[in-house]
Amino acid sequence: MAERVGAEWRVRYRAVVPTEQLQATLQMVLNEHTPDRLLVGAGTGSKRLLEQLRAWFPQRRWEPVAERETTLRARELYFQYHPPRGWRRLLPKGMRIPPEPYDDYAALALIFQHAETP
Repeated sequence: MAERVGAEWRVRYRAVVPTEQLQATLQMVLNEHTPDRLLVGAGTGSKRLLEQLRAWFPQRRWEPVAERETTLRARELYFQYHPPRGWRRLLPKGMRIPPEPYDDYAALALIFQHAETP
């Protein structure tokens, strides 16, 4: 979850959540924050996920959005927040892969990519 403050972005919540904890985590985040938009990547498995989200939170409007190039952008974002150290910084950017799940950065990439669309 991120919000624009002037020209800058402020990340308010970011996590990789196990599927079995998704509903409870979303409930907590939606109660704590008041998002203007709820985006869901329209990639593989999104139809089933959207159905589940709409069943869990029928009062919310979930927007499927294109995921074009979000994996590459997520890697870039990950390394902006966690610059490589030691010999890893010598690797070309295209060969750098985060050492942990980085789906949360893919979600940020979706937010940044679709921020200007209504």
